[in-house]
Amino acid sequence: MLGTAIEWYDFFCYATAAALVFGDVFFAVGKPFLGTLASLATFAVGFVARPLGAVLFGHLGDRIGRKQALIVTLLVMGLSSTLIGLLPSYHTVGVLATVMLVLLRLVQGVAVGGEWGGAVLIAAEHAPPRWRTFLAAAPQYGSPIGLILATTMFQLMSRLPEADFRSWGWRVPFLVSALLVLIAFVIRRGVNESPELEAYRQKAAAAGKTAQTAPLKTIVRRFKGRLVLGIGLSMIGVAGFYFITTLMLTYTTAYLHVPKADVLRIINTFGFVELIVFPIGSLLAHRIGERRFIAAVSALTLLWAAPMMMLILTREVGNIAIAILVAAVFMSAYYAVLAPCLPKIFPVDVRYTGISLSYQICGAVFGGTTPLVGLWLAQTFGAHWAPLAAMFAAITGCTLVAALLLPADAREDDVGRNVRFNQPLSRHTGDTHKNNVAKESQ
Repeated sequence: MLGTAIEWYDFFCYATAAALVFGDVFFAVGKPFLGTLASLATFAVGFVARPLGAVLFGHLGDRIGRKQALIVTLLVMGLSSTLIGLLPSYHTVGVLATVMLVLLRLVQGVAVGGEWGGAVLIAAEHAPPRWRTFLAAAPQYGSPIGLILATTMFQLMSRLPEADFRSWGWRVPFLVSALLVLIAFVIRRGVNESPELEAYRQKAAAAGKTAQTAPLKTIVRRFKGRLVLGIGLSMIGVAGFYFITTLMLTYTTAYLHVPKADVLRIINTFGFVELIVFPIGSLLAHRIGERRFIAAVSALTLLWAAPMMMLILTREVGNIAIAILVAAVFMSAYYAVLAPCLPKIFPVDVRYTGISLSYQICGAVFGGTTPLVGLWLAQTFGAHWAPLAAMFAAITGCTLVAALLLPADAREDDVGRNVRFNQPLSRHTGDTHKNNVAKESQ
């Protein structure tokens, strides 16, 4: 949880800076809209790099081990974030500053591409079956903690005079990450390797079976349908999240002229809502079933799309807070349960690659582009609630459909009795893993 919190702190620092200041610091094009658009485009670049990180660290995590992959992602993320805080501005070195920012953003994307899947698995595969719904969500708590830390730092820095904030104040949150990474490194070095992966390897070796040499090839050849469902299942957690945070931060401050400090305070509260709702969502999912729970909260989030945007368009800080924080309740409940639900789609020997690709392809296609598309809709249609509401409804609808279509062996509808991850894969879904291999891996 703490290691993931620090990695997401770095990521949210970039997201916040891209929405607030990078347009002027690295893209001095004269027009605020074009500068902000270019800044958010670099935010999207990091998502494009995520599938590469999913493939790279997924292969490392499935072939060598979850622990080593997580240590590498932490160090890469921390170094790139610290260097962003040291970059010269466009006003100093011209386009070279922009190029360096984009390159470091790509490195950030590669690191985050391998982080989430490994963190989820190291928690889920250590957890006893009875508590898996709760403990698999442990890395998810890192996301709101990182969000709270990042927005708190920017809230403090935003109190500086505007000239100081744009000159050096925005750099402080990035430089602080260097110290945080050292703390997380010590924590992750002490984590044991996944017992479920170790047991699988021992059983496979005893049976004379070889490990997967190319997890990506196996996913593409045998689990394409599950990969598509995994992408859909991740939509609210990726595209929905950046709709509420990054896009709404830009939209409310740049288009509705709501004070920046007020919106940052609301986004910061989003993180506290997540911390409160996560255990409640886990408890309910444990009782009624993870798939059913995700389908239910996805439907509620979809229904909230129109009222949410209507409240935001009032430009009243109180109404904006209600709009965003009600969405935060639904999305937080879903996000806590995504971690234990998604890994059940894939067998243990390709699981790191499978869930990382699901989450990060979703990020590459929909996460980074969500603020861009939303900004284009705002520019095209002006201050109207319907286009952005329709966009948010489409995002949440994808997760709802994916939850309803999950294959039988990934549903775990005998809720409260938490079947182990490596159940025999259903022959009816086209999977060809033999039942005796699945039992050995348990």
